[in-house]
Amino acid sequence: MSTYKEMYEKAVKAKEIRQITATYQAWDKIGEVILGRFIGSSGVESSLGGGTYNQYLFDTDEGPVKFALGRAADAEIGAMLKKDRIYWIRYLGQEEISGGRRVNKFICQEVGFYESTLDDMGRQ
Repeated sequence: MSTYKEMYEKAVKAKEIRQITATYQAWDKIGEVILGRFIGSSGVESSLGGGTYNQYLFDTDEGPVKFALGRAADAEIGAMLKKDRIYWIRYLGQEEISGGRRVNKFICQEVGFYESTLDDMGRQ
């Protein structure tokens, strides 16, 4: 029987390792894009402005990615996302709203039909 270390080394050599720790997308530059399958979201308590915002988890070609859109975008985009569907999200920058506050702006597109798209990629 193999040890865990031996099993791990064998999997690395066979390229049968998949990263499951998500990287964080900070939305620092206008034009940044996330393209991938929506896995889910969870509420996070804001330490700055109070209240709760969502953190989203996507499976992308580069591996799992997590990010926040901001409370305003949560209401617009987050409410439309469906688990296991593929989305393209592009950061458009910030927009000033009443009271001198700023909100993040995005464009979000659903990519194709879920079943045929995943079948084409060989993923289930």
